[in-house]
Order: sequence, then C-alpha cells, then structure tokens
Amino acid sequence: MNKQLKVHITGMGGQGIGATSRIIARAAQLAGLTVMTMETHGLAQRGGVVVSDLAIGFDPTESPICSDGEADVLIALEALESVRSLPRLKKDGVVVVNSTIFQPLTVRISNGKVKSPSISELTQELKNWTKNVVLVDAFKDSTELGLSQSMNVILLGALARNSNMPFSEDHLKESIKLNIPSKYHEVNLKAFEKGMKYQTM
Repeated sequence: MNKQLKVHITGMGGQGIGATSRIIARAAQLAGLTVMTMETHGLAQRGGVVVSDLAIGFDPTESPICSDGEADVLIALEALESVRSLPRLKKDGVVVVNSTIFQPLTVRISNGKVKSPSISELTQELKNWTKNVVLVDAFKDSTELGLSQSMNVILLGALARNSNMPFSEDHLKESIKLNIPSKYHEVNLKAFEKGMKYQTM
C-alpha cells in the first residue's frame, strides 16, 4: 500500500471543507502518518469557494498544496467546483463529488440568459479526465438523515469505499468521533455508512 497521499478538497463556504480536512488529517495521524494541511478561504461567509489541501505520509518539509496533476484524490462538496479543480487531479486519480449543483449568482440573477451546466455535462468532463468518478447524492442522503451538515461525512464514506488510502475505515470512523460533538456521533456514522454504498461509475 502506498503510504503517501495528496488530497484536494473543494466546495462552498459553510459546506464543511475544514471539518472534512480535519477528519482526514486525524485519521492519517491515528495511522501513524505525517500530515501537512493548507486551507484557503474565498468569501466563505457568503458562499465563496473554499479549498483545502493535505499531504499525507510525506517529509514534513513537503508543501501540502496540490499543484496541477499532484492530487491523488479530489473531494468536491459542490459539483461545479469539481470541474474547476480538476487540473489538480492526477490523470488516474479518484474524484468523489456531491451531485448537487449550487447555481452561481450570475446564473440566478440572469433571468435565464446564463445557463449552468447540467450534472450529466459535469460528470462527462470528470470522466474525460479519470475513470475513477464517484457521484454521490449527498444532499438527498443528508436530508434523509435529518442533518444537512453530514454531506461531507457521506462523501468520506464514498472515498473509503472507492480509494486505496494509507489509513483504514476504522481510523476514519474514530476521527469522525474525535472531530464531531458526541450528540452527532450516531447520525454521522450512519452518514458514513450511506457513503460506503456508492461505487465508481
């Protein structure tokens, strides 16, 4: 098993990018691996883009930033952002993407003059880049669980099922419990299991 992994996480402010990064980082630490992280906020409080990069199992001097073609894994909590971040992903990398599109402001105020691409168009873009695309209906699943904030944990479950990570499923579950208040443990572990049901397209 390759003990090194670079991860690029992207989405909109408020979707739990930071929590996703912390859960992955702690899981790697539980497995005895080094972790470096870097988080970049756009207008996060207004739904702007937020990205987080992790370098796992590298020398501590290694930059966590995923330059073009360096990420082994791309996690996207918003479908449009998955395509914007695609150049960061290796050609044979894994992309785990929430199938929900949150329309940009330019689309919402254009009275139909500006069109947002469909999820099928976005998915085709992803599949043109890598065969390892996992499309996750995290919004629907989290709604069924009654906790919209669990979308990121659903994506982590899908990641665990469909990638060869240098830490275990149990490490991730333990990290979820360490990073989330105890009253939300049960629902988030259920969210993780929901994510485990998804497979590469």
